[in-house]
Amino acid sequence: MNIIIDILSTILNYINTMINDWGITIIVVTLIIRLLLVPLSVKQKQSLELQQKLSKEMEQIKNKYKNDKVKMEQEIAKVTSKYSGSMLGCLLTFIQLPIMISLYKAISNIPMEISTTVILPWINNIQMPDTYYIVPIISLVIHLMPNIFYYIGVFKQLELPKPNKVMIITTIIMNALIISHAPVIIGLYWIISGLYNLVEQLITNLIKVKHTRFS
Repeated sequence: MNIIIDILSTILNYINTMINDWGITIIVVTLIIRLLLVPLSVKQKQSLELQQKLSKEMEQIKNKYKNDKVKMEQEIAKVTSKYSGSMLGCLLTFIQLPIMISLYKAISNIPMEISTTVILPWINNIQMPDTYYIVPIISLVIHLMPNIFYYIGVFKQLELPKPNKVMIITTIIMNALIISHAPVIIGLYWIISGLYNLVEQLITNLIKVKHTRFS
């Protein structure tokens, strides 16, 4: 992972020599990395959908053949074989995760001569926490927003998973205890990552709705 961190650090420094603003540099590099990972992200989402279908069909089989264990096992074997490729999504997660963690660490280790950014004018030093708590509040709102898709009428037909209370509480605690005390530069990275995920999920849902209507 150290090799990946070194590569990303070099990229960050190179782009900043052209932009000369670490805040904008972090936004640009984060978006570039996320866009390069789009093919993996798409495959991961497709695999997740297959796994959800597998779980649903297995539940139906168990209910249908609850009194015939032999038949149940045969049908479960068939449906498991049909969705055998769905586990690829788990592997894709392990490919993306080291890259995003390395980017986080590369950003954390940036040596800065100029520690301000035009995009956060109230911040005097992006290597220090936001004393106004604006950055952690923005981060919290952005990371909670994907939960609203479940309640939007146009997405009802997609049968999106209901917002998980545990995940919501975890998100709130994380922003309260970690992002609010972390350097602004890390909060900015977290905001851009969350915003990217939000837009990506919105586009994915809209494509699914369009596909459902014309299928």
